[in-house]
Amino acid sequence: MSDVARFEKYREDVQKCMRCGFCRALCPTFDFVGWEAGSPRGRMQMVKRSLERGEGLSDYALDKFYKCATCGYCLWRCPPGVRTVDVIREARSYALERNKSPAGVGPMIGGMLKERNVYGRPLQERLDWVGFFGLEDIAKANRKGAEILYFPGCLAAYSPKAMKTAQTTALILSETGSDWTTLGQEEWCCGNPLLAAGDSAAAKEHAQHNLSKIADLGVKAVVTSCAGCYRVFAKEYPVMVGELGFKLYHTSQWLEEALRKGRIKFEHGLTATVAYHDPCELGRLSMVFEPPRQVLRSVAGVTLKELPKNRFLSKCCGAGGVLKITNPDIALKLSQRRLDEARSVGADTLASACPACELHLLEGSQQGYETKIMDITEIAAAAMGLI
Repeated sequence: MSDVARFEKYREDVQKCMRCGFCRALCPTFDFVGWEAGSPRGRMQMVKRSLERGEGLSDYALDKFYKCATCGYCLWRCPPGVRTVDVIREARSYALERNKSPAGVGPMIGGMLKERNVYGRPLQERLDWVGFFGLEDIAKANRKGAEILYFPGCLAAYSPKAMKTAQTTALILSETGSDWTTLGQEEWCCGNPLLAAGDSAAAKEHAQHNLSKIADLGVKAVVTSCAGCYRVFAKEYPVMVGELGFKLYHTSQWLEEALRKGRIKFEHGLTATVAYHDPCELGRLSMVFEPPRQVLRSVAGVTLKELPKNRFLSKCCGAGGVLKITNPDIALKLSQRRLDEARSVGADTLASACPACELHLLEGSQQGYETKIMDITEIAAAAMGLI
């Protein structure tokens, strides 16, 4: 395949770009990159130029394709519907094949292919969170016939700072009498980081493995803590592999349904002014906006505040699209900007529904911010008196 043939399927997309600039208005990284080439429309024009001249993308152009969090704002905002995120992924795939990816991308993919998690940590450690919190009696792995599979994802399973999300989800599932299990060491990363890095073949391998192992257990529903896992299961797996064969929930959706059906009762109030951060992949890219807010509204003593940019207009925290690997300085500035928004509305707590967002916002908060960062499952578990 020639240098430009792979972009042929996007010829109509880049031609449709009106250069209106709507995509620039709230692009999270453009503020810090500057220059037209650092905007979504600038990237589309570079691909258009490549097609017209029959030339590959330059190193300068490829650098700009990695200064992007793939947050989907440009995709949602584009009047003619240019498939901006797909074009960006294709450009990254092009760079990956030519060994022109930023330094951290190759090692991340290598670790994924060896240990099947984004940290490159031993697969045997995926259940360390169970032992760390003493949950061996309730968190049983690979139980055939269970109704629910809990899929914590890499961050909630491996990161000590995010494990509390897995712990509280396990406690809530058990408190409600749910019949649930996990894949244990059979769980592989959902493949979202691989897609963001441009390795769609490896992502498909992960999708096939996970769906096969889930099918072996015969569960009726899958609940995941991670916004990225949820979006990939919902949007990418059906395209890469086929129908899921089970009902998919993000934890916020499952909690909201359990509240509505009376399976959960928040009997312990909290005193907190909480702002909710919409994870890009759960909100704008999957259109799950109300369940997490409904959960927070149901907790006595919680005053819910909306951030200046919320729902479809939510500002990316910088955790996605492998931006933390390729441009950590920009990623950190994005988290601090989100924390500034929380401060502006008088929130003492910033809640999210994604371990990646939580971890990245925690990193930003270490730069002199006093805002408390929590996952909504932590807030729900506290309201139930479980922690």
